[in-house]
Amino acid sequence: MPKIITVPNPLLRQKSEPVNNLQEAKKIIDQLQETLVKKEGTVAGVGLAAVQIGLLKRVFLAYSKASKKFLAFINPEIIWYSKKQTNSFRDSKSRFEGCLSVPNKWSAIHRARKIKVAYQTQTGQKLTRTFSNQLATVIQHEYDHLNGILFIDRALEQGEKIYELAKDEKGKEYLREIKLS
Repeated sequence: MPKIITVPNPLLRQKSEPVNNLQEAKKIIDQLQETLVKKEGTVAGVGLAAVQIGLLKRVFLAYSKASKKFLAFINPEIIWYSKKQTNSFRDSKSRFEGCLSVPNKWSAIHRARKIKVAYQTQTGQKLTRTFSNQLATVIQHEYDHLNGILFIDRALEQGEKIYELAKDEKGKEYLREIKLS
């Protein structure tokens, strides 16, 4: 199983290259799914970009709550962003965004509530679709990875606080504000 790379790995700051071969894209998608889906069927995260497993290719997966499946995006381009924004996963219990490549860090990120994406599926079909709410947030997060941008960059540019998972003296977990220099 591929290993998820974490900061400060320099690959995370590089722009990914387009995939020109559908077979290569399918292999990457298989590796991403293998990395995200555990043996018992639980998932490690709601999305993963190829760069996060060390492959500088424009491919990512994003989890759809509606279909309860990962959607594959090959060579995606976000071609429209709504002006209306959300604070990360506003419609869920957790309003904070995190990242498997930036472990135990969280922030409330402002992202477009709706986006339109042109992309290719793993069957080779070219689609243009509009996504909203949580799935739009996940897609924007993974799309940023393709361009060498991390969610902590977005937090800093938006003036948002960044938190880390910590434990109090009784062992109860909480989010503690941290300063990145």
